Amino acid sequence: MKEVSQKNFGLLIAYVVPGLVVLWGVSYSSETVRMWITTANEASPSVAGFLYVTLASLAAGLALDAVRSVTIDHFHHLTGVRAPKLDFSDFQAKFWAFNQIVESHYRHYQAYAHMAIAVPFAVVACDLAGGDHTRHLWTGAALCLLEAILLVSSRDALRKFYARAGDLLRSR
Repeated sequence: MKEVSQKNFGLLIAYVVPGLVVLWGVSYSSETVRMWITTANEASPSVAGFLYVTLASLAAGLALDAVRSVTIDHFHHLTGVRAPKLDFSDFQAKFWAFNQIVESHYRHYQAYAHMAIAVPFAVVACDLAGGDHTRHLWTGAALCLLEAILLVSSRDALRKFYARAGDLLRSR
């Protein structure tokens, strides 16, 4: 795989990392997925295993994106975050700047929002598969706090994206 760079970092944090969290949850009930994401102490990861995990994480990340678009996006819009009306008539001249805004704010919004969906999914998947039921009260509280932080962070990143994109492509 190519090295992580500014060009692919946003896609990695927005899709692959949250997708990997979903795969971790699925691994408690799927031996195949468990084999993809874990290796025995004496075995080293295979190229095929790396490819399976990467592609499956990306696919799970895309599924999270669909869920996000019909849940968290609507929640933020219903609770006061307003999308600006954008004028794309001069977009070609502003493409680089718009792309920077997407990478600086929207990809982070996606990452936080996707993780806000992936973490509870993974915890529930683990519990349903008979995973660790010895969680302490503080673990549940920490998960609730993490969820709140992810939702607040997603809201902040979306507001920043809308503000910057609106300033750049504001309708006249």
